[in-house]
Amino acid sequence: MKRIGTDGRAVTTLQLLAQWVSRHLGRIGHERRVMAIARELVHHTVALHALDRRDLRLLKMAALVHDVGRCENEKHHPSIGAEMILEESKLPLKSRQRRALAYLTRYHRDQVPELRKDAILRGSDDAERLRMLLGFLRVADTLDCRSLPAPRLAIRLRDRCLRITCGLREDSNKVRRVFSRRRKFRLLEEVLDCRVEIAVQRARRLKLAA
Repeated sequence: MKRIGTDGRAVTTLQLLAQWVSRHLGRIGHERRVMAIARELVHHTVALHALDRRDLRLLKMAALVHDVGRCENEKHHPSIGAEMILEESKLPLKSRQRRALAYLTRYHRDQVPELRKDAILRGSDDAERLRMLLGFLRVADTLDCRSLPAPRLAIRLRDRCLRITCGLREDSNKVRRVFSRRRKFRLLEEVLDCRVEIAVQRARRLKLAA
């Protein structure tokens, strides 16, 4: 959906959300990379889900806003960000979209509550579909760690195994520790009924999957 910005030009909801996050965080390179990774994950697993364009658009929106709470506090940024989304009346969101983005932001890190046992969504919201989007968001966020250079990724699905190869210029214990956080992949494994495997290689050796 397009709206008219302050300069009289048409802008999309995604652009307005990006502007809002930029005002709070400054740079949003991480957010844009998470959005691109999430899109690729959805594309490569299309045989395992029934997500549509609206779902992908919501996932992109969530990728943009998921870290906005860092402007106030690093440790508690998921809950702070969710509150910011729920309270910012100027965001061009419908009530259902607002709850969905708050939910995805709140649980993109730490423990995920059981289905329909969170304090954000309502009975009319599609909790199962949002839980699947959350699985994609958590993996995409892990694959673009703020403390490491962005990796080159090769993604391949075979026999219900999603293999993600991360190509980095340097290999180290820290790199392998970051990209081996199994808890960040468990939700996607659950909702897609698949296995996620992470491999780390030097970037010059990485052959991108077709």
